[in-house]
Amino acid sequence: MNKRAHLALAPSVLALMALTCTLLLAQSALQRKSYPPDAMTQARIQEKMDVLHKKLQQVEERLKQLGLQNSRTGLTILADISIYHKAARWITEHQEWYRPEYPQWTLEILDRGLRRADDYLQHGKPTWLLNGGTVALGYFSNVDRSVQPYIVVLPRGFVAKQQTQHRLDVILHGRDGTLNEVKFLYSYPTTKPGEERDYIELHVYGRGNNAYRWAGESDVLEAVHDWAGRFPQVFDPDRIVLRGFSMGGAGAWHLGLHYPHLWCSVSPGAGFTTTHGYVKGLPQPLPPYQEACLKIYDAVEYAENAYNVPIVAYGGELDPQLQAAKNIAARLQPLKIPMTLIIGPKTEHRYHPESLRTILQMQAKHAQAGRARYPERVRFVTYHPRYATAHWIHVVPEKLYRASQVDAHWDGSRYVVQTDNLWAIRITLPSDHTAATVNCHIDGQSVEAVVDVVNEIGDWRPRRIRAVTLWKRTGQWQAVPWAQLSYFQARQMRKTGSAAGPIDQAFCSRFVCVVGTGQPWNRRVEEYAQAELKRFQREWSKYLRGDLPIVRDVEVTSEVLARHHVVLFGDPGSNRILAGILDQLPLTWDKTSIRFAGHTYPAGDHVPVLCYASPFAAGRLVVINSGHTFHAADFEGTNALLFPRLGDYAVLRLLADENPLACEVVRAGLFDSNWKPTGWE
Repeated sequence: MNKRAHLALAPSVLALMALTCTLLLAQSALQRKSYPPDAMTQARIQEKMDVLHKKLQQVEERLKQLGLQNSRTGLTILADISIYHKAARWITEHQEWYRPEYPQWTLEILDRGLRRADDYLQHGKPTWLLNGGTVALGYFSNVDRSVQPYIVVLPRGFVAKQQTQHRLDVILHGRDGTLNEVKFLYSYPTTKPGEERDYIELHVYGRGNNAYRWAGESDVLEAVHDWAGRFPQVFDPDRIVLRGFSMGGAGAWHLGLHYPHLWCSVSPGAGFTTTHGYVKGLPQPLPPYQEACLKIYDAVEYAENAYNVPIVAYGGELDPQLQAAKNIAARLQPLKIPMTLIIGPKTEHRYHPESLRTILQMQAKHAQAGRARYPERVRFVTYHPRYATAHWIHVVPEKLYRASQVDAHWDGSRYVVQTDNLWAIRITLPSDHTAATVNCHIDGQSVEAVVDVVNEIGDWRPRRIRAVTLWKRTGQWQAVPWAQLSYFQARQMRKTGSAAGPIDQAFCSRFVCVVGTGQPWNRRVEEYAQAELKRFQREWSKYLRGDLPIVRDVEVTSEVLARHHVVLFGDPGSNRILAGILDQLPLTWDKTSIRFAGHTYPAGDHVPVLCYASPFAAGRLVVINSGHTFHAADFEGTNALLFPRLGDYAVLRLLADENPLACEVVRAGLFDSNWKPTGWE
C-alpha cells in the first residue's frame, strides 16, 4: 500500500505523480503570469456583467411570453447570448488574466453580448446569423447544462434559409495554456467575412485543454449536433471533414478512429496516439487496470478503423510528434490498409505551407466524393462499448478492454461476417432492402434473421432503421429482436455503451451529484467525501468549464435519478439515497465494516469508491464518492495523463492528516462485463 498523496492514484504510480508535479511546475511559469485589471477596469467589467445578466433575464422573460423558453429556438437564442456572460464570469472567478490585453478583451466580449441581447429584444429574432461571416454560437450541454461556445465561419453570401447543403470542416484547436472563453471568442472577430468557398468551418472550444477527452469529446459531438439541428437543410452529414493540429491532432486521431462512420475525411496533424512512449518517464507497466483503461483513448489501438475513413495525416520532418502518425502507419501496414502521410520538409511543430495546401486539396477531393452511405465492406475494432458503431454495424463486446473485431461484407443478398470477442452484433439494412428476412453467414454459421425496426439516435439526429440483431449464446449465433437483446442485457447486468465504466465515464453524459444531509456514521469518511466533492467542483469549473450539478438527497426526485448518472457523496448514514440502494450494490457497508469481494475493511477509516450499474435506470451509472480520478496536476501536464487512475472500483484507507483527502489505495480494479469484481486488479 502506498500513499494516494491527495490524488486518485493507484499504488504503483508514485513516479507518475512526481512526473505530473514536474510538468505542473514547468508550465506554471507560463500559465500563472497574471495581468489583472486595475480597480477601475474591474468595476467596468462587473458593471457590464450585471447589465448583461439583467438583459438575459429580459430575454428569458420574452421567450417565456412566447412559449419558447424550452424550445430549440429559445434555448439557442439564450445560449448565443449567455456565452459572453459566461466568458466574463469564468475569467473573473478563476483570475485567468494571462495576458495584459485580457481585461480589455473581456470588456469587448461583454459588449458583444449586450449587442446581441439588445438586438433580440428589439427585433424579436436572432439576426447575428443573417449576414454570414464569422459567428460565435452556443449550446447548453447535455452533460452538465453549462453553456459552451463554438465558432462557425460561413461562406460569403450565406443565407440561413437557403436549401444548399454545405461541406462542414470540424476544426480542433491545439493546446494553449492561456486559453479561456474570452480568448476563444475574441480570437474570431464577428466582422470577418466568409471567404470565397463553398464549405463551413466549425471551430470547437472543447471545454479548453483536454485533448477532446471525456466531456471534451462530448463537446465536439454536441457542437456539431447543435449546428446540424439549427440548419438541417444546410447540414450535409456525408461531407464532414475532421482536422486538427498538435492537441487538435491528437483529438482528430482519436475521434476519427473511434467514430470512423461520422467523417468523409480525417486530417490529424502531429498530436499523440499512444500514452506509453509519449509521456516521458511513465512507469511501464502501470497497474493492470490502468493499462486496460489506456485502451479507451490510445488511438493506435483503433488503427484498423482507418479502413472505413480516408486518413490524411501530417507531421513535420523535425517534429517529434511525427511519431504519432508513424505509430498508426506501423499498425496499418500488416493490415494492408492505406493511409496518406504528408511530411513537411525540414519543419518542426507547425504546418509546412506547401504541405498544408496539399492537405486541403486532398480534403476537398474526399469531401466531393463524400462518405460512403452504405459501403460493401466494414472492418471495425473497439475495446470499449462506448465506441461500438461503424457505418452499418453496431457491436456489443464480450470482454471489455480486449480487441472486439468485425469484418463484414454485404454482397446485395446476404451478409458474410467474421467476428472476434463479440457478444452481439446489430446490422442496419440498406434503405432499399424490403424483405422480411435476411441471410447472415457469421463465423461460418448461417442464420436467417427476421428484420426488426429500431429507433436510434443515428449519426446526428433520431431515426428509425430496419435491422437484424444476432446474439451469441453457448458458442452459437442466433437472431433476436433488438428490444429483447436489450432486455437480456439489463437482466444479465451486462455493461452497456453508456454505462460500462470506468468511474470517469459517468462524466461524459448527463450526471448529477447528490450530497447527503443526514448524520454520517464516521466523521473521517464524511470529511473525505465532502473534500472530494469540493475538489471535483473546483476542478470541473476550472478544467472542464462548467458548474457542477449538485442536489441534496432530500430534494432529488425519482425523475432526476432515472435520467442521470447519479454520483453519491457520503456514507449510508449521511446520504439517504445511498442507504436506499445499499442492497443493490456489490458490497455490504455498516457502521463498523465494509465487505467487498471477500475482504473486510474497518468502516471508520476506509471508504469504497466505485461506479456500478444504476438501480434507478438501465443505461446509467451510479458512482460512490468520486469525481474524476485524475486531478489538477494531470490537467496542467500533458493531456495524455488524462487516463483513469482507479478503474471501476477502489477501497481507500484514510490517513490521519490535515488534508482530508490523504489516503492509501488498498485495492482497485475493473468489474467484468457483468459487473463482477473479477477483472483486472
